[in-house]
Amino acid sequence: MASAKAHWGKPIWANFGGAELPVVYIGAAVALVFTGPGAYSLDSALGIKLPGWMVAAAMLGAGAAVGYGLMQPLPSAPQPAAGESQPGAEGGESDSGTV
Repeated sequence: MASAKAHWGKPIWANFGGAELPVVYIGAAVALVFTGPGAYSLDSALGIKLPGWMVAAAMLGAGAAVGYGLMQPLPSAPQPAAGESQPGAEGGESDSGTV
């Protein structure tokens, strides 16, 4: 979601506003999904085993949430009200009325 909404169209590297970090997070998450919790995890220590249907339902729900989020338009930046000066604007008259 972050790669598509916030970083799309920018260079890949994070110092240029790109999606390097979200892509690394996606890669780590995919690796964990395919390898499982492992022998030294709390799941193994506590004997927790999720049924396959629950994992599939969670994956479908996450996919649906990402799909819905990608279909939403990006919010526009708030516009200043009439008569207000924009921050950082140089020159012009002051709205404060003091000298």
